[in-house]
Amino acid sequence: MNQATLRFNPKYPIPCEDIQRKLLLSMEAAEEVGSREMRCPICGFKVTDVPLTQTEVVYVRCRKCKFEGPLSPAYFRRMKRKNYAYTGPYQKRGMIR
Repeated sequence: MNQATLRFNPKYPIPCEDIQRKLLLSMEAAEEVGSREMRCPICGFKVTDVPLTQTEVVYVRCRKCKFEGPLSPAYFRRMKRKNYAYTGPYQKRGMIR
C-alpha cells in the first residue's frame, strides 16, 4: 500500500494491510460524494465538513464562540443568489439615498 496517502501520527504503529485497504477505499468513496463546510450560526466560524448527502442532525461545538448544539444541514446551507443586489423593501433599484 502507498504510505504517502495515509496521514497519521508516527508514534502509533503502521496499520495492517487490511486496515490500510479499508482506509483507502473509504477515502475514495468520500471523494466521490463530495462535502461542504458547515459554519457556526452565531459567529460564522467553520465547525465541520458534512457530506452533501447527509440530512441528519449534526452536534457541533464552535471553538471560537463556544456555541454547542445540534444543527441540521438541511436548514444551514448556502443558497444560490441571483446576480443582482438586494436594496431593501422600500428602495427601488438605481435609487440613491
